[in-house]
Amino acid sequence: MAAANANTDRASGNIARGQESKYKLPSGLRPLLEAFARETLRSQPADLAQFGQLFFETLIEHKKRNSASSVEALLGDKFNYDIFRSELHQKLKKARQHNGRPSSPMDIAATKIQAAFRGHLVRTQPEKFGLDAELMNGLNQKMRRNSNERLEAADNKKDLKRHSVGGYSHAEQINATPEDRAATKIQSEIRGYLARKHFEQQKKESSEAATKIQAQIRGFLTRKRLEEQGFVLSPPRSRASTRASGDAKAQ
Repeated sequence: MAAANANTDRASGNIARGQESKYKLPSGLRPLLEAFARETLRSQPADLAQFGQLFFETLIEHKKRNSASSVEALLGDKFNYDIFRSELHQKLKKARQHNGRPSSPMDIAATKIQAAFRGHLVRTQPEKFGLDAELMNGLNQKMRRNSNERLEAADNKKDLKRHSVGGYSHAEQINATPEDRAATKIQSEIRGYLARKHFEQQKKESSEAATKIQAQIRGFLTRKRLEEQGFVLSPPRSRASTRASGDAKAQ
């Protein structure tokens, strides 16, 4: 009886080993399932199958666009994974809108920030998205030239309107002295210069605001990743509170 049981145990062990060799765990399956579970819990989709389809379609598109060697390498790279996750949630929001579920103002604002952030990443690091850096620099310069040309055209249109409606009459323009015409031209150039300076200042302020938003997004993503790994972080303190705490300790 004991010998029969021993034979049975050996046979069971052989079968188990045979199944292990037959059903080998594919490379990259674990990080793929972990990423899918993580984004499912974060999104709380009403239709899990539809979300799964969206998840894998976005992942495949992102892998092709970045020429990643494997899904495991793509999911293991923080930069690429953040871009993939941002695209996934943007598509999910569009799908919810299409199904009649309105987005909140916060969702709309987050989508705009994400789109601006992705555009900034593409412009500053085009090689990470498989784009030619020289070509992107040329496009950026062309966009700046077009912006300046549009601004100059708007200035000229404003001048024409001013002279035809609220400025000199047609007869006065014909009879204007060379000094008057020179003064008008100088005034027009000064207005154009001031308008361009104002535009550049607004552009600078927008760039600084975008930099701050990007820093906050990166900090948020870092804190979320550390929390998911089990680290407990204290909430960030403002500079004013930190300074007040330092003054209290000094006293």
